Amino acid sequence: MTSSLATWLLLAVAASPVDQILETTWREKGVEPASVCTDEEFLRRIMLDLVGRIPSLDEVRSFQANPDRAGKVDELLTTSAFARSWSELWTATFVGYSDAFGADREVLRTWLEESLRTDKPYDQLVQQLITAREPSALSGPTNFLVRHREEPVMKVTQLFLGVRLDCARCHDHPFDRWTQDDYESMRRFFAATRPQQVTDNNFQLVNSVPGDEVSRPRFLTGATPRTTQWRDEFALFTIRSKPFARTFANRLWYHFMGRGIVHPSDDANAENPPAVPELLEHLADQARSEGFSIHAMIRRICNSQAYQLSSRIERSDPQREAIFAYRVLKPMTPEQMYDSLQVALQIEANPVQRRAFIRVVAADALDSDFSNTWEYRETAQALLTRLARQIPPPDASLDEMYLRTLTRQPTARERELCQTQTREAITFALIHGNEFCFNH
Repeated sequence: MTSSLATWLLLAVAASPVDQILETTWREKGVEPASVCTDEEFLRRIMLDLVGRIPSLDEVRSFQANPDRAGKVDELLTTSAFARSWSELWTATFVGYSDAFGADREVLRTWLEESLRTDKPYDQLVQQLITAREPSALSGPTNFLVRHREEPVMKVTQLFLGVRLDCARCHDHPFDRWTQDDYESMRRFFAATRPQQVTDNNFQLVNSVPGDEVSRPRFLTGATPRTTQWRDEFALFTIRSKPFARTFANRLWYHFMGRGIVHPSDDANAENPPAVPELLEHLADQARSEGFSIHAMIRRICNSQAYQLSSRIERSDPQREAIFAYRVLKPMTPEQMYDSLQVALQIEANPVQRRAFIRVVAADALDSDFSNTWEYRETAQALLTRLARQIPPPDASLDEMYLRTLTRQPTARERELCQTQTREAITFALIHGNEFCFNH
């Protein structure tokens, strides 16, 4: 038995069900997991994942003195930075980066921030997104359907049921049982809803009188609504279904692990089964039993040994990656990149500059689908270079420069190479390297 797997087996004696399921999977497939990451790697990872930035020098030293990993997860979940960072992440996931069709991203983001701060149950959050009616200038959820007014059913089923109905819009789905008729029947749940302009760029969602019996919608299960409140019934159908719980668990797993148990995370079909079915069912069961608490699911994932595996491997291995035997690298989001540069270079907060940076990074993709957050996108090198010219304080040692940017000490070889380089050149190299730009 290899040393890494033997160590894992010792840990698994008191491990969570998540780790026990994965340990069984690895053993059956003869796969060896990576070692557990260092405390510094964990701190950088959890701060990027929960509050959207790398740790400051003081935070690194504090954690080195008391490396309580579970305690750090609990601490970060109570911060305003968590709710703010995740509200930005989910706003991009739900509506992208533009205010298309008059949707107000900031009103939606503010509502999401408050929902995340209070740990609003995810099923309630989604139900409000689907059933919203109030004017969009005042109601965050209304902006979701205003943004997706043309084909709302496709976005709703993709995000919350993990089903891509767009393949069935023009023809039967090539990889699953969904037909063009299924798409048309589901689409009609929103056919009675239309945005009505109240004032400039301010819309409310009005439900018109449903049509005749022939035009009534139908759920994917074959059932039909029992009332004329089609959208409300569709919301209940969605949040009470088993695919909803699985998709919720899978989306959070994807956020933290960089890869879904079903991957891509929004494309569950017969030809794309979950890599570890038992794990997905376990997490879905826990989601239901814990009332779809977002915080509880985050703790469950982040406190697992699986989340804390190292990304340092000799070479990539699709088989090991698919069953989470090592940490997958994730590119920073535009928000994470700017906020991490601000920490590393000790830049004063500048909201105008931050918004400009995010728009430049998103560039022509402002209207794109950002449901799969960790798809690699090019960074804005010109802005990176300009920000990197803001040099660390003159008395910053080489160790401090590395801790500020990479959350680690330089190696002996790096110390040797840096002896002949200026502080400006070292900063430039650190900021532009993959080790800084990726969450690992």
